[in-house]
Amino acid sequence: MSAPPVFPKPTFTVREMLAALFELAPQVPRLVLAAAGPHRIDPRLREVVLLAVSEANKCRYCRAAHVELSQGAGVTDQERSALHDRRWQELPPRERAAVVSALRRAGFGIPDAAPEDIALEEHFLPGEVAALAALVDFIRIANLSGNTVDMLLARLVGSHRPRRDSNLLSELAVAGMWTLGAVPGAVGIAAAGLWRRLHR
Repeated sequence: MSAPPVFPKPTFTVREMLAALFELAPQVPRLVLAAAGPHRIDPRLREVVLLAVSEANKCRYCRAAHVELSQGAGVTDQERSALHDRRWQELPPRERAAVVSALRRAGFGIPDAAPEDIALEEHFLPGEVAALAALVDFIRIANLSGNTVDMLLARLVGSHRPRRDSNLLSELAVAGMWTLGAVPGAVGIAAAGLWRRLHR
């Protein structure tokens, strides 16, 4: 009987997650400014960027959350489909530049990106560029920790092998930290979705 395949999504070891959180810590003020303040990122643009990175990292939890949040922010079904299928040319220029920049920062190559899609500074002020970068680093942590939860579940049911440098204790630690953020986040998203449906 052949061994199960290796889990295919990008994941964290506990050391990698702690290192990413340590690097994110100085950017927390920028995350706050992304939601409020003089360089506040428009909610629609914010959800477009967060959903694009979540789609690329294939995190089912973050995808589900930001599909729900993007509906409230005015992102259309067609635009969500474009993000899922990497059809950047269908997005408005400003959003396209933000998405291409976000994916490059998250480690994804965009070989077909036009020069104007890479020049983020042509569309955003320096404070907005910094806020967008902080958002990308934040959602990458959420994506990869969520994927690690799925790798742990796959290990337990025997459908996939974990990555070679992972172990059960590391996966449990990442899953525990992820749960601390995911549970209150899920409650908030569900409440926001219910509020939106009740007030249509």
